Amino acid sequence: MKYGISVTDTSEVKKIEESGLQLVDKLVAFSESLNEIASFQSPRGIIFHDLASATQLYSTVPLPAYTSRDLIHITPLVETWKGIYLSTTNGVEVAETYYSELDMDDVAVIAAHELTHHIDVFQTDSEELDEENMWFEEGLCFYIPRKQILSDEKFHSIMKVEACLIDRYKEQYGDYTLNRFGESHDEESEYASAFYDYWRSTLVVDALINRYCDQQVEKMIDCYREWAESSRVINLQTYFIDKLHISDEEAKNLWLS
Repeated sequence: MKYGISVTDTSEVKKIEESGLQLVDKLVAFSESLNEIASFQSPRGIIFHDLASATQLYSTVPLPAYTSRDLIHITPLVETWKGIYLSTTNGVEVAETYYSELDMDDVAVIAAHELTHHIDVFQTDSEELDEENMWFEEGLCFYIPRKQILSDEKFHSIMKVEACLIDRYKEQYGDYTLNRFGESHDEESEYASAFYDYWRSTLVVDALINRYCDQQVEKMIDCYREWAESSRVINLQTYFIDKLHISDEEAKNLWLS
């Protein structure tokens, strides 16, 4: 995978390149496992940044991980991500413990999230996925990398952490339907406002795969593909409720409606 480096602090170049090369190795391995789930078009490359370069020079997005012009942009520094995530813990002990021990696998999941957006099921010529249905893509793009990169123990740990954080922030941000993905996000506010719906979406995707797809992500993707190739008369949440025979109570518990 081709890569470049952009920094505002040149003293960081060596550390960022060393961390970036570790990340490239993990992404190459992830790409092989991802290709067994769904085909994808690789991005042109990846740009490794320090925090200021990612969020002030190349973009004003507050999180230093995104895709732009077919390039993945990310800071590969574990310490930077550790600081970001620790700022969201709000006194939740299991979250503080997990994020204090963040490692390169966790950063690789973030980069792999961007890569997973490139799988063919999400690449349509007709139209971009509208905001009403984007929760599924965002949730699946975290679920797959976590299952492929993290150990089973770490996977269950991070899912528990995010479930606890959802409970902690629910009163502040609400438990509105995921059709309104991103409603809590405030660019002038804390990182938690940006993460809240990603946490919720990933938890819902995990529940759907475990409870209704025999723990097989391929079945979940096939179900999504059927909807994507249909006329899309109904939104994705309603389609899943009907297709998977999810009761109203279960749907409410999943924040589907």
